[in-house]
Amino acid sequence: MAMLNEPLDPREIVSTAAFLRRGIKPSRLAAGKSPVLARVRAGEYLSTDRWVQLSAAERHRALIYATTARMRSPLPMLYGVSAGIMLRLPIIGKIPQRVQVLLDARAAGSSTLVQRHRAMDLPGPMLIDGIPVTPPARTVVDLARTMSLACALAAGDWAVRLSMCGVADITNAALAVPCRGHGRAIAILAARLVDPRSESPGESLSRARMYENGFPEPDLQVPLLDERGEFGRGDFGWPGLIGEFDGLRKYRATGDAGNMASEEVVIREKRREDRARRAGWGFARWVWSDAFGGAGLTATLLAGGLERSSTHRWGRDIEN
Repeated sequence: MAMLNEPLDPREIVSTAAFLRRGIKPSRLAAGKSPVLARVRAGEYLSTDRWVQLSAAERHRALIYATTARMRSPLPMLYGVSAGIMLRLPIIGKIPQRVQVLLDARAAGSSTLVQRHRAMDLPGPMLIDGIPVTPPARTVVDLARTMSLACALAAGDWAVRLSMCGVADITNAALAVPCRGHGRAIAILAARLVDPRSESPGESLSRARMYENGFPEPDLQVPLLDERGEFGRGDFGWPGLIGEFDGLRKYRATGDAGNMASEEVVIREKRREDRARRAGWGFARWVWSDAFGGAGLTATLLAGGLERSSTHRWGRDIEN
């Protein structure tokens, strides 16, 4: 049996034909108040116990496996969010209900479960579980063009941090978008801002919101120093101010042992913050909901003394 949070294996998805060969009608097992099977799509099933474990991204991955299993070869190339999910890039934003694919400009239209995007020139694909996928740099650019800056930064920071591609690869993919192509400006902006020092999707999201709300660009992973030496790092830093994205992740635990460990983390973080304040730093903290909506993060940074301006310069220079 698959364990909680274990990546989905395509062999876990079973077709109607496979069930019928064993004398089982899956539609009956997928019906009623306590169904044993979950219907991924028409003719393809996954155990209900497994289905409820899956995140929205993993459920979309299940839809990809189930849908491509019913396609003729050669398979179309996955694109956008579908490609990002197969590449295991973090996705910020709504997961689509259809599998996104990239086809030649002359291809036919979309269907109920497949959303077709057309391009004049198709990139060379990667193969993941036998399915062609746009390569990481191109995927980051497509996410910028079709989703948001936050989504592209989270995916781009992650891809570069894990050496799936380089900053130059993302830059070249952004510059390859036609001059009047949809989303070219935001793709180039994402290429300018991608930074492997960002250690979590929440930090990437926070940077996107800082940019969008006119705050000065922070330094990342800032060393905390006093007369006794270095005692940690801050996620973000400006002159006199440290910013910390908590995302509730540092304090989440279960059981008595987990609660004790959580308390120890809180105490350790409090001591570190107190030491930083004695060294002259101000501290601004926020959680996921503050960054996702933006208003909470904005209020926190304004209270910390940062000023907003439309003239703050961000990112590396790119000639286009």
